[in-house]
Amino acid sequence: MTRAWGLWLSLIVAVALFAGSATAAYREIVPYFAGGDNAQEKLDFLATGAPDPGLSLQAQRLILDDCVATLLPLVGTALNEETEKVRVSCQSLAEGLLRDAPLFSYAWFGLAVTQAFDGASADFQHSLAQSQLTTANQWAMASLRLALAYPFWSTLPPELQSQLGADIVVLAHSGPGREWLAQRYAGNPDFREDITANLEKAPPNLQRAFVRAVSSQGTGS
Repeated sequence: MTRAWGLWLSLIVAVALFAGSATAAYREIVPYFAGGDNAQEKLDFLATGAPDPGLSLQAQRLILDDCVATLLPLVGTALNEETEKVRVSCQSLAEGLLRDAPLFSYAWFGLAVTQAFDGASADFQHSLAQSQLTTANQWAMASLRLALAYPFWSTLPPELQSQLGADIVVLAHSGPGREWLAQRYAGNPDFREDITANLEKAPPNLQRAFVRAVSSQGTGS
């Protein structure tokens, strides 16, 4: 009798472990397929509610990629009913990820994107600052942050402008980054001042490379 109960208990434990593994596996693969193959499918999926982000960092980044790709081009525009649902879903997603992993820089950035539709609010500024603080020297994140911050640059507080100045230097280390900075050098006096102030501290060869990038835009230096 004891052995029979032990067998049943073992079977119950085995089934539970299998079910748990199957559930975990399902949660992990959903982000790879649920968003669809094109922008409209991703928008439709995200509008249905906050998605399950999966368990791995890679799966979580894929869902955040969909949020950023959908919402970032819309910053500065009025959202319709469907895209507002996407904003709410993605904000809930980012907040949930940050509760579990408060140093997840991309989640801070995703949260900042959802907050940008309310302008340069204190919450937006905090999220942008936290993203920079947690990935200070990564080119991809620096380029995303500056692209998001640029339309609000003149309204950002000096301390945040100074913090994002580190991203300006990171961006200037690549040809595409210098080109992006050079294109905006003449268009925004406040941004131009911060570019100059930060690159003055950079190595001379980097300064010269940026001057060439500005000259190639026909804006002069």
